[in-house]
Amino acid sequence: MWSRIKRFMNGPPPPEDPLRETVRFDDAGFTRQSELARAMGLQESWPWRDVHEFGFAFTRALYPDPWYGDYMESLWFVRVRCDDGDLMRVDIEEQVLDAAHLPPALLHHLPGLDLDVLRAGQAVARRGLRHFEGEGEWVAWRRDDAAPPPTPGPDPA
Repeated sequence: MWSRIKRFMNGPPPPEDPLRETVRFDDAGFTRQSELARAMGLQESWPWRDVHEFGFAFTRALYPDPWYGDYMESLWFVRVRCDDGDLMRVDIEEQVLDAAHLPPALLHHLPGLDLDVLRAGQAVARRGLRHFEGEGEWVAWRRDDAAPPPTPGPDPA
């Protein structure tokens, strides 16, 4: 009974924020999900064979703050091959990942990932939101296109 009274006092649950994203790295690949992407019919998952780069970016924000003006933002990025064959950069907010504790699946499927490159990018970003001359991309892992893609294991039928 108390739960019904509490629910009545709190009102209905708020609707999902259409801009909130969920990011996941697992053995199947990379997934970025959001209500907005689903509504627009955008691709949300990529297998590891379609991941071509992983890194850190420090770039000028697309939209200036109305009171503060131009500023820089820190983002992780994954460059993936889309269904149409083109490469697309998928940005991930900085607070979603921690360079010191990257997801095990990401580390496993991106052999040779250079953590020092990520740390260098983050060191530049720590110089502040107005450090415009620090703009750049730090690619910590890039697929060697000359190498054939890994062959999947036997189907566990």
